[in-house]
Amino acid sequence: MDKLNTEKSFSKSKIDNLVSSKNWKNLASFQKNIDLSFLNKSNYEGDIKSLNYKMHDILCDDSWMGHCAKYQLKSGGKRFRAILALLSSKIFGLNKQISQDIGICCEFIHNASLIHDDLQDRDILRRGLPTIWNRFGDHTAINLGDYFISASFEVLSKIRVDPELKCKAIEELCKTIKQTVKGQSVEIHSRSDFNLKMLDYESTSRAKTGGLISLPVKIAMILSGNSYNEEYFNSLFETGVAYQIQDDISDFLGLKDRGLPGRDLKEGKMNILIMHFIENATNGEKFILQKFLKKRYDSISEDEITFWLKQIKNKGALDLSFTHFETVSRRAIEISKKTDKRLHRIVCFVISSIINRITKNSNKA
Repeated sequence: MDKLNTEKSFSKSKIDNLVSSKNWKNLASFQKNIDLSFLNKSNYEGDIKSLNYKMHDILCDDSWMGHCAKYQLKSGGKRFRAILALLSSKIFGLNKQISQDIGICCEFIHNASLIHDDLQDRDILRRGLPTIWNRFGDHTAINLGDYFISASFEVLSKIRVDPELKCKAIEELCKTIKQTVKGQSVEIHSRSDFNLKMLDYESTSRAKTGGLISLPVKIAMILSGNSYNEEYFNSLFETGVAYQIQDDISDFLGLKDRGLPGRDLKEGKMNILIMHFIENATNGEKFILQKFLKKRYDSISEDEITFWLKQIKNKGALDLSFTHFETVSRRAIEISKKTDKRLHRIVCFVISSIINRITKNSNKA
């Protein structure tokens, strides 16, 4: 209980600093100006409930994998990708059954990525509960992630559409998985690498995070018979950068359900705040931080993390990261506006949802 109170106190203190900042106010003002008049989330509540039941029926049998899948699905989640699939399917003229299947497919892939990410990052909490590897072991985490991936292909293969369109959708799913794995590999190999450039950070975010965000939209377009080229989705790939920056800031402030703040620091991750710190630090400061990031995970104390959180914030990295987040978000919306009215609506929904992740979590702390 004392540890929980400490976490909440620390997090609340950090958020109080954030709420009073100019960047926070700018972000709130920016979000208010995003046009979501076309969207009524309550219209999707029944579909999401039905979708949750279907996911459970597909995966949660009496086997060990079924038991673990039930644990993963019951841990919650905002079903953001499912709503994105439903919205995109409506925009591109698909029926409810197909739209739900697209949503299930993308939610399965998303959960697989979370399970494998948590294992590789050694995160002990996800959505406030023990992660799969922490609860059931490394081997189960590997197997369960693969179990979710295979289920995503199963769902997509059973959709009742033109077989040629279905094959194209499955091909797109394969490409996205490969792209995500490549992005994850780059992220892991670039830990504590101070030669990493901001362009590299953004490129990896577009590949890994942007690819998964764009997947429901791509599949909806394919199954509706619409053609496109990769440039069409540039704005959605940009939302992947925005999502990653938000995720990095949330970790820094302790807004994620991972326990204390600064878990990225403990893992040696080159997140957006460290990138901005490096841009403004002396050679001596960079040397000391890099040495810290290379330490063994289990040898790092919370006092050390707290020290570096303060140092990074004092260098202005938090403010710079918020400005960066808003810049990328605006860029995504502007690109979509010039691309397609339908895509513009989707991107506005995505960016607003990303902003909600950090604002809602900050209110809970």
